[in-house]
Amino acid sequence: MRIKSIMCCCGGGVGSSFIVQMNVESLLKKHGIEGVSVDHVSVSEISMHKVDLYVVGGDLTAFLADKPRVVTLDNIMSMPELEEKLLAAFAAAEAE
Repeated sequence: MRIKSIMCCCGGGVGSSFIVQMNVESLLKKHGIEGVSVDHVSVSEISMHKVDLYVVGGDLTAFLADKPRVVTLDNIMSMPELEEKLLAAFAAAEAE
């Protein structure tokens, strides 16, 4: 199943999730991945959105326990970690 939508989540839905969203968009562009929408919300708003992949910091993983595809970041500011895990998620989705 192809990933067509990504939601970046944080505690408040403003600061860190927006930064992660910009980083995800940058990596998608870098790798020529098109046709993917990226947005950000607070964890309290997750249930209102159905997307193909969630990106969240390790401190909030429990809030996404029922979601099928989650990228958990140990360091939300680490571009190498985000790139590695994001590309792995896309590869896994393509293999399904």
